[in-house]
Amino acid sequence: MSFHPVIGIDLGTTYSAVAAWDSDLEQAVIIPDRLETPGSPTPSVVSLDRSTNRVIVGVAAKRNLPYDPANTVLEIKREMGEVFREDTLDKYRARGVYRPFEPVEGGYEGDPVMVPFCNERFRPQEISAFILRKMKGVAEAHLGQEVRDAVITVPAYFTAKQRKATEDAALLAGLYPRQLIPEPTAAAICYGADQHASERRIYLVYDLGGGTFDVSIIAAELNNVDVVATSGDPRLGGADFDEAITKWATSQLPPELRSLVEGDERLKAIIRGHAEAAKIELSTYPETKIILPELRPEAPPVLDLSREVFVSLIDDLLGKSLSYVDNAIQRAEKKGTTRDQVDAILLVGGSVRIPRVKERLLEYFERDEDFVQSDLDPDAVVARGAGRVAMKFHPTPHEFDVTNLPDQTLVDLDAEEELGTHQLITEHSLGVGVQDNRVVRIVEASTHIPVSVRRGGFANPGPVSDLEARVFQGEGEFTWENDLLGIVHLGPMEPKSEGFHKFEISFALDVNGTLAVTVHHLNEGKDYTERFEEKTAVAASDLSRMYEKIKAMYGEVEPVAEAEIPPPPPPVPPGPAAAGEPVPAPPAPPEPAQPQPTGAEPVPAPPAPPQPPQPEAAEAAPATTPEAPGETRAGDHQDLLEPTAEVPADFNRIVRRAKKHLLRNPDPELAHAFNRFITALNAGEEREEMEDLGDDLEDAYFDSRSRSG
Repeated sequence: MSFHPVIGIDLGTTYSAVAAWDSDLEQAVIIPDRLETPGSPTPSVVSLDRSTNRVIVGVAAKRNLPYDPANTVLEIKREMGEVFREDTLDKYRARGVYRPFEPVEGGYEGDPVMVPFCNERFRPQEISAFILRKMKGVAEAHLGQEVRDAVITVPAYFTAKQRKATEDAALLAGLYPRQLIPEPTAAAICYGADQHASERRIYLVYDLGGGTFDVSIIAAELNNVDVVATSGDPRLGGADFDEAITKWATSQLPPELRSLVEGDERLKAIIRGHAEAAKIELSTYPETKIILPELRPEAPPVLDLSREVFVSLIDDLLGKSLSYVDNAIQRAEKKGTTRDQVDAILLVGGSVRIPRVKERLLEYFERDEDFVQSDLDPDAVVARGAGRVAMKFHPTPHEFDVTNLPDQTLVDLDAEEELGTHQLITEHSLGVGVQDNRVVRIVEASTHIPVSVRRGGFANPGPVSDLEARVFQGEGEFTWENDLLGIVHLGPMEPKSEGFHKFEISFALDVNGTLAVTVHHLNEGKDYTERFEEKTAVAASDLSRMYEKIKAMYGEVEPVAEAEIPPPPPPVPPGPAAAGEPVPAPPAPPEPAQPQPTGAEPVPAPPAPPQPPQPEAAEAAPATTPEAPGETRAGDHQDLLEPTAEVPADFNRIVRRAKKHLLRNPDPELAHAFNRFITALNAGEEREEMEDLGDDLEDAYFDSRSRSG
């Protein structure tokens, strides 16, 4: 097998997954973690193994939570690029030490979130770096080589600060973040590639994960994806459902046990674990029991929880998600895409397995059952989409250096063309602060990126020698309702009366959502340009020190050569799944005699039946059907015909795959079928004839794959 060494990572709030492009299967596949449950994503949990004094990530860290809650960090993605709020001051035991968010004239104040861990305080980027380093190690063990580059997914609504924090985390993990791509877009790319839809369709991607919620409206045709509108909530997901059950369970306990739990973080963590298990059960069964022997071993409390009660606990939260659906539709309508034009809903994220999610969506849209599609494993589509996008990047040729970013020209143009176009948007408006603490929009939300906008009409407010252009992100009318991205300092200039100094402002937003701002001082012909360093971000001068620290703390495992990797377990038959719980992905619909992905390595197809001896290429036997005039029977790839007419969209994939296979594995039978199809195409044969020849080509391709192993 041959994996592309640039990987795709779904950095999730509760679970993470990594994928890579398999050139033999011609698709992105999930890379299994040999240390975790086969077929399951890795829990995004970071903890401390006290026996080795090293940081651990995944199932081992999650199991450690009840025993060492003070040194176990959950759901860190929610704090990426954030400053302290009242609730996080208490959550991270920071009250009186750090300042929370507070609106002030011209913006806000507040200290970046710092998480207590291992007797220190860590930025969220550093905690996330441990998770990314784990995913890097999973990939390296499977690929048998060092991995230095990754495409990483982020929620569609992530702000510039949150995206910058994700880039910081990747670098601290030893990975170059070659591109950040919105999670719903990655899911749509994976879905479109697997479904091969040849007609333009409008999808609403409903992505309800463990800790975050995204909704995107996307137009897709073949490999081309155009994001129309997005919305979402960084603090809505399956973890909130677990918390709702935890609070309910605690309220059902006898008073003496309730007071015991309310004062003990370890017991709260234990009940939360039982709550997650109950949530999973209720996605399959109408009722379940929560048994808590940890509270009273001699007579464990037993709580009966029905699906009906569970739905009552979470229905308001699901209703909140629909408000974001409505917001996304309103944004899409401004761009000409209406609610009635949505062809289907794609479900993404572990929490969409809750039956009530589908029910609420069908009620909201007043549509039939088949309107909501969940054909693919919702836990895998985001990582697989990222793995597909990663195919277009050449791996960085030099050793990883946190201070030396890769050349952005390292792009495989052929792979990029095959991948198709992915038109992204800015999820938030961008503007500048003016008098009366108002914000003037420069770039509106849902604008396609990359984009560059220049706007005039700005002037000095009075006789001052220095000015500040404050740059904000958000939809609020006033400065304190938005995120302050940074300040462009202007001057010194000659103090003049109001309106004397004229300015224009340029905003340039790249494909990763990174913003460059230039203020043009028209009177003096001077430009002031800034690329903002957020106070929530890691300073460039600190990257090397923090990178070495994280590398030293992490319980790293040396990469294992591919030949040493044990064979994957046999496929597990798919069964009912539940929200928030990773399950083995159902096997893809089998293609005749073609190796199929199991989420690990491809499983060899059964041996083909014995074939009669094949004549040499130069002495190929006549075809069993009459050949069209001018048709060439090819014996090897040097004899393949080239299409002079456009290949119809629904045949593109098989023509491309057959030719690619022939270039590596000459096969007279497949070459003959290929040339018959191209000859008919060039001759302008009728559609019915083309469909028959296309079927013959597909059969010949899979037969050849079987023979070549």
